[in-house]
Amino acid sequence: MAFVVKPLQSFTAEAQAQENRKLYLYQIDPLLIEEEDGFNLRYYDDPKVTEHIEAFCVSYMQDRYVPPMVVRALADGRIVVIEGHCRRRGLRMAIARGARISLVSVIPFRGNDTERVEVMLRSAQGLKLETLDVARGYSRLQDMGFSVEGIASSQGKSVARVQQMLLLAQAEPRVHALVRSKHVSADAAIAALLEHGEAAADVLARQLDEARQEGRWRLTKAAPRKPRPSRKTVDHVFASVEEAVAHLPPELRKQANAWRKLPEDERVGRMVEVSAQLLLGLIQAAKEIERMKARQARREAKLEAATGLGI
Repeated sequence: MAFVVKPLQSFTAEAQAQENRKLYLYQIDPLLIEEEDGFNLRYYDDPKVTEHIEAFCVSYMQDRYVPPMVVRALADGRIVVIEGHCRRRGLRMAIARGARISLVSVIPFRGNDTERVEVMLRSAQGLKLETLDVARGYSRLQDMGFSVEGIASSQGKSVARVQQMLLLAQAEPRVHALVRSKHVSADAAIAALLEHGEAAADVLARQLDEARQEGRWRLTKAAPRKPRPSRKTVDHVFASVEEAVAHLPPELRKQANAWRKLPEDERVGRMVEVSAQLLLGLIQAAKEIERMKARQARREAKLEAATGLGI
């Protein structure tokens, strides 16, 4: 795709020239580019974000290539960044440190408010948004009239995941603070919100204290416990085995103890004679164990399917 670089006159003065596949870049004074209050989802106190901005600053100071920002002209004439907030801050930082940058290339954005948020969420440039920030972005789209299904389609996520993220976005500040601190993972917070609702913050704080006592500094979503056989089922199997063994003659017990001392290859050919009652009891116990294992396998398959639909 060809680019045509032009001085800034007006973002609406000329068409995008889609018919000849040209995309217009504008050269503007970097100090004219503003950041719209409350628009960007980034948490600038995050050390990773700070480091990311610093890296852009170094690139601008060393005259390396930095992708152009996407900007928008407001009705009052101000120019605000849509995509490239960290680049803008890095650029300002470089100028404050003495870099002489009189003009910077930008791409004009043409779209509505919801499209602006979508562009920011889908942006492939720069540092990936934290999960909590993405959740806030989903909530913003919902406030603009997007359905859960619409957000899922726009962002390439499942409806279930979008619902979970919206739940996280609407959680109380204490939950957000735990996630933002990195002491609680976003998925652990979502799991607590789903199970405990308004009490999630208290539950997470208690679980975090318990984790620290065990030497873990971060609370993550625990892997789902595999379903276990019920106590009633286990007791029934044990009773079947005990009843069968109860019919074992004393002399046969002694013989078995003697054989236990022999190497395995010497025990293979040894034969014993047992009562029909003992044989039927052992067979019944084996059947109970097989049924128990089959039920266990079905429960685990259901659990795995349910987990796949979730996070």
